[in-house]
Amino acid sequence: MKKKLIIILAIVLFIIIDTIILILTLNKKENNKEIIKEDKPKEVILETIELKDLTYEYDSDTKLKDVLNIEIDGILDTLTLGDNQKEIIQDNKKYIINYTVVDVTPPLIIGSTTKTTTKGTKIDLVNKYMCGDNHDTKPKCTIEGEYDINKVGTYSLTYRAEDESGNKSSKAIKLKVINKSSSSSSSSASKGKTPLKDYINKYKNENTKIGIDVSAWQDDIDWKKAKADGVEFAMLRIGYGPTSSNEIKLDKWFNNNIKKAKEQGIPVGVYLYSYAKTIKDIKEQAKWIKDKLNGQTLELPIAFDWENWSTFNKYDVSFKELNDLAKAFIEEVENYGYEGMLYSSAYYLNHIWKEYDNTWLAYYTKNNDYSKSYTMWQLTSSGKVNGISGPVDVNILYSDKNNH
Repeated sequence: MKKKLIIILAIVLFIIIDTIILILTLNKKENNKEIIKEDKPKEVILETIELKDLTYEYDSDTKLKDVLNIEIDGILDTLTLGDNQKEIIQDNKKYIINYTVVDVTPPLIIGSTTKTTTKGTKIDLVNKYMCGDNHDTKPKCTIEGEYDINKVGTYSLTYRAEDESGNKSSKAIKLKVINKSSSSSSSSASKGKTPLKDYINKYKNENTKIGIDVSAWQDDIDWKKAKADGVEFAMLRIGYGPTSSNEIKLDKWFNNNIKKAKEQGIPVGVYLYSYAKTIKDIKEQAKWIKDKLNGQTLELPIAFDWENWSTFNKYDVSFKELNDLAKAFIEEVENYGYEGMLYSSAYYLNHIWKEYDNTWLAYYTKNNDYSKSYTMWQLTSSGKVNGISGPVDVNILYSDKNNH
């Protein structure tokens, strides 16, 4: 009996051990399968193609598909001057791009040909002109020639600018030194104003709306009268900044304007007169706007209005960095659920700003020859609108920005 029991126990123990071994073997195989399944095969490089001696302009929009002549997304980095290399693997091929980024764009000098000062008055002639560059934050700007502010006369001079890459610009200018003259009695108040109806008659059609942009300069507005006079939309200044005390100031009539305009059913957008120098400034401004709107809806965009050209030399920013500010502003307000827009005059849109999807063009001309796309056109600062005591900017809003 004892022998039988021992034999039975041995058989049971054998079966248990065999079962354990079988389970461990199966698990090992299964784990090996999983490892093999997760191990992705490496892409086989069938050919290496090397491109050499390529040169591109700084901050140019260079698409990879144009460089490689294949269908591929993305752009080539052209923000680092000098020799660069980029490797790309596409369709079992390795592309090695050897290229040089150069800056061949000379600095820009902006200002009237003639400047005037009274005898004995010091003048910072270099900073009377805007001197900026696409790459350098502070190009070298100088005045060539002799002049005497204590002697009446007209002096012929040359304004010169040079960037770090050796690109040069020059502008022939004149400085007029005059005796102190009696002040003029002319006033902007006497400037002729054109009734809004005239602009409506000339520009109103199925593709347009006629509107205004206003700020504290227009003081208290009777929006009921303005609408009755033909105002179909309004861009309202929400504020300006940062100030010298690093504050963003609310336009003192903004809350009244947005409330009263909305009560009349007038579609509104807003703009910020910005003195931003950094991306940090931009983020603070966008958040400030969002907080001041406090959830209010806008039918029109939030516009970035940066036009500090008379003090540009003191900002120490390049045109590239300036465009970065505009792009960052638009992206930030759009992250908050609003539509972004750039405001500027035609000259600066042509020479400094890049093209943006949404542009508010300021161009005071009867024959608008601006060739790039824009959504809104500010065509005068001398409009006359019922309900507004002084002159006001008149704008045209297009339903199709490419069909003006």
